[in-house]
Amino acid sequence: MQSSIHGQGNGFSGWLRHYRYWLVAFTTGLMLLGSSLLTPVSAQSPYPPFLDPHVNDYGQVLAPTDAAALRSTLGQFQAESGVQVVVVTVNSINDYRTGDSAIETFATNLFNTWGIGDRTRNDGILILVAPGDRKVRIELGSGYPAYQNDVAADIIEDTMLPYFRSGSFSQGTYAGAQAVITRFSQGTAQSNSWASGVMRRLERTPLGWILAGFMSLITIGGVGALKQWQRYRKRNCPKCQTEMIRLDEVADDQHLSGGQQLEETLASVDYDVWECPSCRHREIKNYDTLMSRYQRCPSCQHKTMQTERRTLVSPTYSSTGSEQVTETCQHCSRHNIYHNVIPMLTRSDDNHSSGSNGGGGSSSGGGATGSW
Repeated sequence: MQSSIHGQGNGFSGWLRHYRYWLVAFTTGLMLLGSSLLTPVSAQSPYPPFLDPHVNDYGQVLAPTDAAALRSTLGQFQAESGVQVVVVTVNSINDYRTGDSAIETFATNLFNTWGIGDRTRNDGILILVAPGDRKVRIELGSGYPAYQNDVAADIIEDTMLPYFRSGSFSQGTYAGAQAVITRFSQGTAQSNSWASGVMRRLERTPLGWILAGFMSLITIGGVGALKQWQRYRKRNCPKCQTEMIRLDEVADDQHLSGGQQLEETLASVDYDVWECPSCRHREIKNYDTLMSRYQRCPSCQHKTMQTERRTLVSPTYSSTGSEQVTETCQHCSRHNIYHNVIPMLTRSDDNHSSGSNGGGGSSSGGGATGSW
């Protein structure tokens, strides 16, 4: 009897030992579940945070003065046009664990994560520069028609890549942003969702492609035609009213000064000389080249001066920096060196949350990419 009771005791204690592990595991699971339910979960985006509504230089590409100028220019552009343009630099998209294997998908997802541009018009624009990948992307909001992709491609090819190929990333990014402002300043995004939907449906058909091309020719060609007409229209001599003649490039050099001829050689200014065949009255017309790397010299007043900036002390969020500026004129040999104070870095309302600086806009992948 005793041995029987002892045997039963061993069986009961064995049962307790066996199920004790299950009880501990079950209790631990309940505790972990309760902890996860009570603890707020903060899902952090793998994309960089939206710290500034216009310039986020994570790749440390921009010179401090260029970054400050861009913030001011893009802020003024948004205030006047309502269009938000955001410049973002990263060393490489692979520095972020987003799963994006191409800059196109990275740009689209970043655009939508941040919500760039107005949520109704979807007219935001993202300029993404990744020197480590040797790529640049201009991402357009979904409100832009497909033919505007060609405009973005032209900006990249004609304005940005020449700078990038020579290693001038800050200048190329700044020039590209300026070109975006110039080319997209006419409010080319669709004004409402209905029009946007119609355009998207048309763009999927051959008729849509024809219409898009036709609209592109009207928009771009029309502006170009107007400028051509203004430049080459017939002119009457203000003295004798005889129709004047525009001299060719070889003949007009005889009536240009040395500084003017140098401007044409540097492609900073183009000159036309109109001459009256009757009384020999002449008029010289000048046409500045857009996005030229030359500025007007304060000494000789010709657009033949280059400016180089070199950062001596980088600014921080708590102190200013300094830079050395060197001005060299190709015409009068003016050589001037001075120093500037670079303003402290600033955060927009110290807000680090994604999308907080955007208007809820979205992109469907429109835009253009370039590489060098």
